[in-house]
Amino acid sequence: MPPMLALRRSAQSGSKTMTVAWQVVYTDLSVSTIAYLFGGAKINLSTMIAGDHIDIRARKIVVPGGAFVNHDQFPYDDAQPANHPSVTMPAIPDVYGVEISMRQTAGALLSIECEFYAAKILGLS
Repeated sequence: MPPMLALRRSAQSGSKTMTVAWQVVYTDLSVSTIAYLFGGAKINLSTMIAGDHIDIRARKIVVPGGAFVNHDQFPYDDAQPANHPSVTMPAIPDVYGVEISMRQTAGALLSIECEFYAAKILGLS
């Protein structure tokens, strides 16, 4: 059976400069009613030091034409463990839209390296 989903690294991946307010670092608004998979993310928090605080949240649109609602939120404080400095976000099935946003509410504002992935039906972008 040929593959039905194609997992791709998003062009929205890269270095994200933190701000105190929530900033969108990844968004995917579906243009159809066909389910797809936000394939997850790798977010490198190795630049965090004592006194830093970063929040990462995932939001979804759950009804056609609806607004984003919180799906999950993760707080991170201080230097991250040397043996596990990256956050791995799990896959999120979706139909209408996914948004990942971040903010830094303590410490000198950092640049954070992020990789985002999405899996869509072959032939659809």
